[in-house]
Amino acid sequence: MRAVLKAEKFSSADLISVRVMNATLRQRNDDLRQLQVELPGSIPYDNVRPINVPARCDGKSLSECLNMVYPQVSEAEWNVWFSEGHILFRDVPADPNVRVRGGQQFSHLFPNTTEPDVDAAIEVVTEDSGFILVQKPAPLPVHPCGRFNLNTLTSLLSTVYPQDDLRLVHRLDANTTGLMVLARTREVATDLRQQFELNKVQKQYLVRCTGHPVTDEFICHEPIAKETFAGGTRELSQDGREARTRFRVLDRCDDGNTLLHAFPETGRTNQIRVHLWAVGMPVLGDPTYLAGGQSAANQTLTPEDLPMCLHAQRLSFTHPRTGDALHFQASNPVWAGDVGDSSSFQ
Repeated sequence: MRAVLKAEKFSSADLISVRVMNATLRQRNDDLRQLQVELPGSIPYDNVRPINVPARCDGKSLSECLNMVYPQVSEAEWNVWFSEGHILFRDVPADPNVRVRGGQQFSHLFPNTTEPDVDAAIEVVTEDSGFILVQKPAPLPVHPCGRFNLNTLTSLLSTVYPQDDLRLVHRLDANTTGLMVLARTREVATDLRQQFELNKVQKQYLVRCTGHPVTDEFICHEPIAKETFAGGTRELSQDGREARTRFRVLDRCDDGNTLLHAFPETGRTNQIRVHLWAVGMPVLGDPTYLAGGQSAANQTLTPEDLPMCLHAQRLSFTHPRTGDALHFQASNPVWAGDVGDSSSFQ
């Protein structure tokens, strides 16, 4: 996204400010492009992850605590890591039988780590003293998780914003592209999170799904389960959280797929993907929510895989400090062409 400025509408001071901003953004994006040459997580390193003891584990053994906090990890795996001395307390191998207290922190060492490749072509679209807006590529996890630590959006951005503690206020899936806003201060983070939680942020996605819907506009409002299932997947549940997504057909493609605008009116994890999967039209390229109502363990695609066709195209929110209405639009992904350019907020 590039803004076109007309000189007669700006004072000399305004134009100087614009030039400085453009120079800053060029430098940020040049620095980010340098990281693509050799991804930080692709150089072997010792990865140390924190293990925080919750209050509910107070008085239990460390081994019991780990099994409670990380139910997806087998006891056998923990036993191997203990025997290898990779579970640490103050840099010393920890005893699995030691009694823990809520608030304690242990560490998990993953020596000689090499992370999977990602698409690191992040673009900083704009910034001010309170937030930055980026266009996220895919596949790229937003924050450290699983096999990814340095090869993540927040870790890569921290290298070009070394003085900032960038705060997430919303998330995109690793395989989803498009606009994301990150806060640069605690005050702005609180405000933006509230806007997202209260559904005051307008979001428009481009999505290519399998099949042709019967109508040009339709709504999915099935609740989504609070808990995750095998591999981190979500499912519909009448006891789940309220979820509502509006869809509008842009093009019924000759290949049997459909290009849509999606407007999530709530912010549940995987919401657009789950809702389209539930009506039998999963997102094209989705590795998790598959055709025929099938699902697979959650996974991040590789840069060589065909893309998951879900793109956060437009984002509108209120500036936390000035109260101004802000509207941003991302460039289209290749799989969408020009058909999805129009604005459809209603």
